[in-house]
Amino acid sequence: MNRPQSAPLMTSLALLAIAAIVASIGIPAWRSHRIISHMEQALQAGEAAKLVVMEAATTRGGLNRIRPEDLAFNAQSSLNIYAARVDISESGRITIATRDTGASPDPVFLLTPLDSGGGANLVWSCDLLSGDRQWLPPSCTRPVLPAAATAPAPASSSPH
Repeated sequence: MNRPQSAPLMTSLALLAIAAIVASIGIPAWRSHRIISHMEQALQAGEAAKLVVMEAATTRGGLNRIRPEDLAFNAQSSLNIYAARVDISESGRITIATRDTGASPDPVFLLTPLDSGGGANLVWSCDLLSGDRQWLPPSCTRPVLPAAATAPAPASSSPH
């Protein structure tokens, strides 16, 4: 009469197997979500730097006219728990080095300002300088510029 006593054991083993399957799927998905969330927070540290570049481009009349002294800002004040460093280059490019994100190695992002063809409006391109591309957050994409901003200038026809 072992049959009635083995039913609870079989049920327990079945539940344990189901829990192991759920954990093997759920834990990596949770880890991935957590790392991408940390990357999003690190990118937020670049918002103040974006404003500095946008203001300089607006004041000077375009990206090609900004000066290095226009891009001074307090980088320490914009850092957060996942951003180790925020730098602005002379061309207005922003580099964000991350820390403690859970990714190995911690990624470094490059935000590049692009003229959108609308005067002072800037569009930002987000690239990964180092780190694993699998951790790129959805906000880190290459923008699609309007056709007028990306189309080459028509070739001038020379008279014959």
